[in-house]
Amino acid sequence: MSGKSPGLEGRLAAEIAAGGPMRFDRFMGRALYDPEGGYYAGGARRVGKNGDYFTNVSLGPVYGEILAGQFIEMWEALGRPPDFTLVEQGANDGRLAADILAALDGTPLHGARLIIVEPSEVLRKIQSGTLSGRNAGWAHDADDLPELCGVHFSNELFDALPVHVVRSTGAGWAELFVGWNEGGFFWEEGPVCDEATGFAARLPARPAGFTTEICTGYRKIFCGLSAKIRRGFLLAVDYGLSAGELLAGHRCAGTLRCYSGHRMETNPLEGPGQKDITAHVNFSLLAGEAVRAGWRLEKFADQHHFLVGAAKRMLLALDGTPNPKKLRPLAALLHPENMGRQFHAILFSRGAPGTALSGFQHARDSDLPH
Repeated sequence: MSGKSPGLEGRLAAEIAAGGPMRFDRFMGRALYDPEGGYYAGGARRVGKNGDYFTNVSLGPVYGEILAGQFIEMWEALGRPPDFTLVEQGANDGRLAADILAALDGTPLHGARLIIVEPSEVLRKIQSGTLSGRNAGWAHDADDLPELCGVHFSNELFDALPVHVVRSTGAGWAELFVGWNEGGFFWEEGPVCDEATGFAARLPARPAGFTTEICTGYRKIFCGLSAKIRRGFLLAVDYGLSAGELLAGHRCAGTLRCYSGHRMETNPLEGPGQKDITAHVNFSLLAGEAVRAGWRLEKFADQHHFLVGAAKRMLLALDGTPNPKKLRPLAALLHPENMGRQFHAILFSRGAPGTALSGFQHARDSDLPH
C-alpha cells in the first residue's frame, strides 16, 4: 500500500476482505470523495500548471466571460425575470463562478443570486473565500434548493461521477468488481448488479472482452433539479462522446483514465485517493436520463463550435483591438486538437420557450434522445 493514503487503502481492503468483491462505482466514489483520504478530501481539485490537469477555467477568466454572455441570453429568452438565479454544481474552488459574476458586473444581471450545490464543508470554505462580497449561497444537494427560475451550469461535473465497469462475454455483459489480496487490488468479473442491469440490457452486442462504463448517477441529478427548476435551463460542458462513438470498435478497452501531475494513467485501482479518476460522459445516456426526468434537449455541440458562436459578442467588443490576455486563452479553448473537440456543451430546458443561444448557432443535428 502507498505511504500517502494508507488509511483509505486499508479501509477499502478491509471492506473487500469482509464482504467480498466491491462494485467499482463504490470503489471510485471512495477513491475520489471519501472524507478521510479521498482525492477531493483536501479541498479544491488540483488544476492548472502546478496541478494534475488543465480545465477550461484554469486558462483564465475568458471562459467565465463567455458563459456570462450565454446566461444573459437565457435571461432574455425567459422574459427577463427579476428573480433569475444561477446554480453551479461541481464548482471546485469557486473560480468559474467568480469569473462569471465579475463578467456580469455592469449588465442587467449584476448582483444576480448564485447558489452553489456543494456537499463538502472543506470546499464550501474555499468557495466562500473566492466569492467573498458576492451574492452567493450554498445548498448541500438539489433537495436543499428553493424553487427557482434560472440556469444550472457545470463544468466537468458528470465525468467525475462514479461508474460501473462492464465487459462483454460475447453473449451478454458481466460487471467488473474490485477484489483484493496481499498483492493489491485487482479486477474480478461477476454478474451485473441490479442497479446497472437495465442499462446493460440496452447495450448492443459487442465482441467478448469489449469493456465500457455505465454511469447510473445522471438520473438522480436531473430528477433532483427538475423538482426545483420550474422555468430555466441546464448547461453542461464536459468531456465525452455519444453512445455510438463510445461503443466503436477502437474503444474496446473503455475510457477510464487517471491523472496525476499531468500524466495520464490507465490503472484506477492503484493508489486510491492519490489521483483523479474519470470516465467519458455518455451524452446519449445523459440526454436520455434528462428527458425522462422532464427536461427538453435543446442543443448539443463540441466545445469548438460552441465557443466560436458564444464568443462573438466578446470579440465584437474588442473592436479590432488585439488583446492577448483574451485571445490566447480563447485559442487554447477552441483548438480542435486540444479542448475544442474533446469537450462538448449540451443544453436542456424546462418550462422555457425554444431558444437559439449564440453558442449553439453552429451546432449540428445529433442523434441524442429528445
